[in-house]
Amino acid sequence: MIAMLVNEVLKKQAAAARTAAGPKEVEEPKTPAEESGVRTTLAMVGFLDLLGFSDRVETVKTEEDLLAIASDVEKIRELFEYRSAKKSTNEVHSILDKTVLAFSDCVILAVSLETEMVKVEGAFDVLGSEIWDIAISQSRCALGGHFLRGGIDIGSWYYDRARDLLVSPAMVRAYKAERDRACYPVIAVSDPLYYLLRDHPGRKFYSKDSDPFPDQFSSFKHPKSGKRIRFINYLRLVAPSLDWQYDKATRDAYMKAPLDERGQIMEDGYMRNLSGFFEQHKAMIVSARRGTRGAVREKYEFLAQYHNTELERFLSNRKDLRVRL
Repeated sequence: MIAMLVNEVLKKQAAAARTAAGPKEVEEPKTPAEESGVRTTLAMVGFLDLLGFSDRVETVKTEEDLLAIASDVEKIRELFEYRSAKKSTNEVHSILDKTVLAFSDCVILAVSLETEMVKVEGAFDVLGSEIWDIAISQSRCALGGHFLRGGIDIGSWYYDRARDLLVSPAMVRAYKAERDRACYPVIAVSDPLYYLLRDHPGRKFYSKDSDPFPDQFSSFKHPKSGKRIRFINYLRLVAPSLDWQYDKATRDAYMKAPLDERGQIMEDGYMRNLSGFFEQHKAMIVSARRGTRGAVREKYEFLAQYHNTELERFLSNRKDLRVRL
């Protein structure tokens, strides 16, 4: 979805450039902030970190242990597009005015709501696409055995890359959400952001069956405060988007099959990928939970319940894919 939105903005920008005519106007002097591309903007901001990172670092005994942790952190940064070498990714970041920062095991994301993209497509779709991207990255981390927790909020954002200066109330709130609200391995969503999306006029352009909002978030009651905590429902967002091309044999069968049989081949391939998706997610939870106790074990038991709930939605007949508690 993001690629489609970016293409539309690029087309509009190119068309505007082609039709520009006449003598150039004298430009007003730019401020230092404008000259360097630094400005304050309204943004959706996320703060994410790796579950159990400090405990792993404290128990390091060999250089091999240390390098393994460093490799895990690097993988998570890569999945969240930190310092990407891909031209297409950097173009998307530029169009969205998206920033990805990293330090230690933490990743900070910010997507501006004051861009040409938002003017063209609306904040509802831009925010929804970024939430979907976060869900994709989070699911890939989970399938690799790396469970994240964090928070996302909306508010002002100021970042000066040249001076390494970041000031953002939204980032502070996202950090507090990670620390105080995301007691389980989830990415908690602030109430202001949740209600902004729930009540946004952009939803009216979707039919009831195609409205993306109901599947974006799930919730739980905080075990101490009893407060309702909403979080990105990465399993429900990612599962329907899985590819049908299970392997080369599936693709070859599709190409050789009559037109009226191709739909079934696609459905079968998707179901095999869906089963594999939940099977791998189950395996990572079982592996991470093994040998834990107390508060740590509770975190993975929450994930197990979350897994089982979403499995029932997509594969209710696959009891073998449930995590046994």
